[in-house]
Formats: sequence, structure tokens, C-alpha cells
Amino acid sequence: MEPPQGLSSLTNIPERATAASCFGAAATAGDRTVIPVAEVWYGLGFGWGGGQSERDGVENEGSGGGGGGGSRVRGVAVIEVAPDGVRVHPIVDQTAVALAGIAFASAAVAITARMLLKLIRG
Repeated sequence: MEPPQGLSSLTNIPERATAASCFGAAATAGDRTVIPVAEVWYGLGFGWGGGQSERDGVENEGSGGGGGGGSRVRGVAVIEVAPDGVRVHPIVDQTAVALAGIAFASAAVAITARMLLKLIRG
């Protein structure tokens, strides 16, 4: 008996979530080779349940189940291999940096406002 289509696609997540799926394979141009490096996350979850109930003198039996999964592939660096050496060029996520700055500024303003209110109230 073969697994359902949805289940077989979930079991392939680790094989599909790779740096090559994010960038493609390593590329060579002349005497230089560029190798992509990625951070790969994936998760899977499954559940099944069953039970019985009685309503109006009739016994009912039921069961159900489900599963799900997902992945995230994020580029973190590019390795450049050349005759003059190997260099690692990190990929900076500008959105994450900006969000961290906004969160820090918001926390600093909230803490400062609270301290000022305590000083004013005595």
C-alpha cells in the first residue's frame, strides 16, 4: 500500500530544502568558483485521534487525523574560491537588522518614559 500523495510530499521536505533549492548549484566562471551557503530549517507534525460518543441513545464512533510540514531556506553567505585565496562574503538580512533596531528603539523609549513618569510622580 502506497502512502497518500500528501504524506509522500511531506517526507520529501528534507531532500528538497537545500541550499541548491535557494540559490542553485555552485557556479564556476574562469578560475573562480562561487559556493552558496544556506541555513535550512524544516519541521513535520502529525496527529491522529478517535473517540466515541452517545447521543439520543445512538453510539457514534469517529476518528480523524492530519499532518503538516514546512521548510525555510535562507541564504547566509557565499564562499568565493579563487587562485588568490578563499573568501567568505556574508549575506546581511537588512530587514532583520532594521526590525531589531526598531524593537530596541521602542523598548528604550518605553523604559525611559516609565522612568520619567516615576520621577515626576515622586
